[in-house]
Amino acid sequence: MKSKNLKGYIEKIVERVSLPILAVVCSIFITFLMLPIGFSHIPELKVGDISPVDIRSPANLIIEDKEATRLKVEKALQNLKPVFQVNPQVFVDIQNSVEKHFSTNGTKEEIKPGFIVDLLERYYSSGVIDDKTALNFKGKAVEVKNPLTSTVTVKEVSTFYTVSKVKKRIRSELLNFYGKKKGTEIYKFVEPLIKPNIYYSREETLKEQKQIKEKVKPVLYEIKKGELIVKKGTKLTKEDIQKINAIKSLKAKSKTVNKYVSVFLLSMLMFYLIYKLYFLVSPSAAKVTKNITFSFLLITLDVFLIRIFTFFAKLVVEAMNLPLREDLIFIPVITSTIFISMFLTKKVAAIHAIPVSILPSFLLSKPSFFIIPTIIGSVFSCFDSRTYKDRNVIYKSSLFAGAGIAVSEILLLLYYNGFHFKKEFIFYPMFAIIGSGIASIIVIGLLPLFGSLFKFTTDMVYMELINLNHPLLRKLVLKAPGTYSHSVMVSTLAEAAAETIGANSLLAKAGGLFHDIGKLKNPQAFVENQQNGINMHDTIPPEKSAAILRSHVEYGVELGRKYVLPEPIIDIIRQHHGTKLMKYFYAKAKEQNPDVDEKQFRYPGPKPQFKEAGIVMLADTIEAAVKSVKDKKDVDIDSLIHKLIMEDIEDGQLNQCGLSLKEINLIEKVFKKVLSGVYHNRVEYPEDVKPEEGAKK
Repeated sequence: MKSKNLKGYIEKIVERVSLPILAVVCSIFITFLMLPIGFSHIPELKVGDISPVDIRSPANLIIEDKEATRLKVEKALQNLKPVFQVNPQVFVDIQNSVEKHFSTNGTKEEIKPGFIVDLLERYYSSGVIDDKTALNFKGKAVEVKNPLTSTVTVKEVSTFYTVSKVKKRIRSELLNFYGKKKGTEIYKFVEPLIKPNIYYSREETLKEQKQIKEKVKPVLYEIKKGELIVKKGTKLTKEDIQKINAIKSLKAKSKTVNKYVSVFLLSMLMFYLIYKLYFLVSPSAAKVTKNITFSFLLITLDVFLIRIFTFFAKLVVEAMNLPLREDLIFIPVITSTIFISMFLTKKVAAIHAIPVSILPSFLLSKPSFFIIPTIIGSVFSCFDSRTYKDRNVIYKSSLFAGAGIAVSEILLLLYYNGFHFKKEFIFYPMFAIIGSGIASIIVIGLLPLFGSLFKFTTDMVYMELINLNHPLLRKLVLKAPGTYSHSVMVSTLAEAAAETIGANSLLAKAGGLFHDIGKLKNPQAFVENQQNGINMHDTIPPEKSAAILRSHVEYGVELGRKYVLPEPIIDIIRQHHGTKLMKYFYAKAKEQNPDVDEKQFRYPGPKPQFKEAGIVMLADTIEAAVKSVKDKKDVDIDSLIHKLIMEDIEDGQLNQCGLSLKEINLIEKVFKKVLSGVYHNRVEYPEDVKPEEGAKK
């Protein structure tokens, strides 16, 4: 007992961690698939080399023409003027020195400091520079910044006075005004004071140079994705090398750690989203770990297929020297939603459009052109995907998706380009339709493999089962014709009821045909196969009769396994009697022993666990009961059907199958309608008139 509990505990732990582990593994796989693996290796080349391969751009690139940008900067710098700055403090210092010197020396009456200052101011107001600077910038216009007035003016260097010229003129004027002796004395004092008040500012000039460079926009040009940059055998130019280096730089950037982390976490987020959406759109499907596991693997498979098809498409496009078309990666995308809608439900399939459209979009330069059409196309593929009665439905579903993608692309092109016709208006829809056709081929090719691996059953399988050529049905018609007739009628009732309430009618019909195959073991034990009025149960104890009847369920499951019937059919075989009481044999046993255990006369169950199983149980009960009525004129068939259904409800046999009272009411109406048509009263011919004679008349 302890070992059994431990095993159950371990299984529960494994089930709980299996999905997170699978999500991590799939995310890692997708991450390494999604990060660009690049085109063919680009060898190290330099100007003048002969290219050994064709080199195409792996993406839309914006490249700077550095030579053109340099020339543009040089042209802009031609307008740059050297910056000179005025230092007002120079003249102030001169003025102070002159006034102080001549006032303190007591020569105020003979030498007028104001005269000397005015004399100097005439030159300093125009600007004084040193002789070397004047020589260096001779003939140039310069920019003069005056911090005192906060003004900037442009002047020719020739408009300034050099220090030597100022000294010469000041000396001459002093000698003329004060005479040779006095003038020389004054000049000796003034001469050292004469300094430039305007000087060249290298820092300011470089600062303006930098600002000009920053304002110059680089010269850019675009290389389209797939554009042939260098043809094999071409002699490489400087421009070619520049483009090749840009591609190498792009490849290096594409493999940075942040991209790996982002793609991995986004993949994990997508898997978590799918897991939560499962519980939102289909709680019953979410309870089965196999379903979510299948979804995770299918999403990963889609990304893998997209990557493979993209890679081969690029090779073909390069070989044919055509512009690269990103649309080719649409080819395998819709396979995911078709598979899910076939094996599970349309609602669950629709949620797969989210990760399948978002994750591969990293391959594209314009993700919106992938995400929007793919989501719309994927949802379109779900519209007819559940009724897979034959392969034509797969083609139809794929073409539906292709049409959805094509229309979406045209609308996007109209939005971005207006009504200006481009070749994309033809190529995009064409590739979408072709891709959808290839997708249908992929689905059909992988269908048996997935069905076998995950034990999923499609409507096509049910269609094959209900064609009455199955070996078990052929055996049934030969060994137990009464049971075969009963099974055909049960399948008819179950199919009609399932269609009425929106359940899977093909599953219900197939389940009705195979539900009693366990009677092949001992067909004479069942009243519908007994002939000549011989009933073996008249001579054996009721307990043994109950065991024989109970065994047909177990043997039916055994035969179902042996003939590899779909699991839902085997479930219907196991559940079609639920835990119902074999009333006849229980009453017979109770007559012999009032204390007999009722459990010995109940079927082992379980009770029906899904709607189709519940429908088959009701159809089986009602068909057998109605058929057993010998004179149907004396029995109200409708009342009998209602009574039998109410008995199953009150016994709790339908509690776990999900049928609502409203649906059971609809099923009852269908059963009454079908059976009243089968067992209607036939027109009686007058006894005294033979059919042949009547025909002659």
